[in-house]
Amino acid sequence: MQSEAEAKACCAGLYQSDMAKLIMGDTLHPGGLGLTNRLGRLMGLRPGDLVADLASARGESAQALGRVFRCNVLGVEFGAEAVRHAHDAAAGSSCAHFVRGDAENLPLRTGAFDAAVCECSMSLFMNKAQAVAETARLLKPDGRFGLSDVTIEPGALPVELEGDLGQVLCMTSALTADGYVDLLEEGGFTVTERLDASAEIIKILDEVEGKLAAFLAFQRMTGAATGDGQLERSPELVAKVMEMVTTGELGYWLYVGEKRG
Repeated sequence: MQSEAEAKACCAGLYQSDMAKLIMGDTLHPGGLGLTNRLGRLMGLRPGDLVADLASARGESAQALGRVFRCNVLGVEFGAEAVRHAHDAAAGSSCAHFVRGDAENLPLRTGAFDAAVCECSMSLFMNKAQAVAETARLLKPDGRFGLSDVTIEPGALPVELEGDLGQVLCMTSALTADGYVDLLEEGGFTVTERLDASAEIIKILDEVEGKLAAFLAFQRMTGAATGDGQLERSPELVAKVMEMVTTGELGYWLYVGEKRG
């Protein structure tokens, strides 16, 4: 049986896999850096703010926030390979730095940060309430927490997406749109902004089928295993996900919470 640390390492590795990059792109979330900057504006980020980027992956969002808002960003990422890549990519930058750490047990000083962001990652955390509590701990009074993530209605996830592909798409443990509000409110935040950005999923779905086909072709060329066969059914899965978005079963939302007290 996997330990909690092993499960987190497996998840981090999957999210940095070729499959994840092919499907989601370098930023690994819908909307790319445009939606990252939109979240930063909703949060009211200011020059000089000290911002924590939780589950910062390869660091693209952290660097973008630092450039656009002239703030100082510290990315925290569980995956060692992703942290090394972020360090290398940010070499010479004065606005973005990266450390390895667990979002559920942050290696950051209490009350030191003006703001925190978490993009398309809260849905993957094993203990979401603990991650929110840790975020509240590191923020100053009235600090702002910007969260974006996939939302899904109970029972809507198709069986075919209960494996790696569903996890890459942040669907397997996602909450409802109201569920994230409850999570933030119960964790010590007052939700001041919520924005439906589900149209961004529609945009990436137009590209996903081609990317999955390319991934399968690469697997066949190299003789690598294609897993449990779910990628072979990519056209019907893409159609199903598209239907879920149009019916409101699947979405992507942005939230801003202000720390109480």
